[in-house]
Amino acid sequence: MASELRVDRIIPTSGVPTGGGGSIVQIVSSTKTDTASVTGATFGDVGLSVTITPRSSTNKILVLVQANIGGTYGYSMKGRLMRGSTPIHIGDGASNHPRATAESTGNYNSTVNYNASQVNMVYLDSPSTTSATTYKVQYASYSTYVVYINRSGADLDTTEYDARTASSITLMEVSA
Repeated sequence: MASELRVDRIIPTSGVPTGGGGSIVQIVSSTKTDTASVTGATFGDVGLSVTITPRSSTNKILVLVQANIGGTYGYSMKGRLMRGSTPIHIGDGASNHPRATAESTGNYNSTVNYNASQVNMVYLDSPSTTSATTYKVQYASYSTYVVYINRSGADLDTTEYDARTASSITLMEVSA
């Protein structure tokens, strides 16, 4: 008896030919389950990153970030998406306004450190390279206050609230 292989279609690992784009070439993902923090208004790394080596310089990278943040001061918890050391998908500059991808704003009151928010980022990037490229998330807070990933500002040790959470970053290479 002879073997038989039947498929609807075969897509090369480099993606579909030009004009037939939109296929997912590869997916990489990283999950962060521990906590990290950034103090002050200067953006800093929180350990949420992933590296991809695009198979074609014309392909795009779909970036999907799901991150949970909290702070010791409830408003102006900012996040930005980075490709290497370059901020991407950020707002236009205007006077002294920080340029960010997303901002989470809690209520301004005495219990604001109980606030925690999910900050999602979605962006279709064109890195134009076949070199290994790292995407990451950075955060900043306000003045001398702290922003956390995967916990609230209060972080009370109770079974009722102030959960510890997980965050992830996923990259999908999309053929052009």
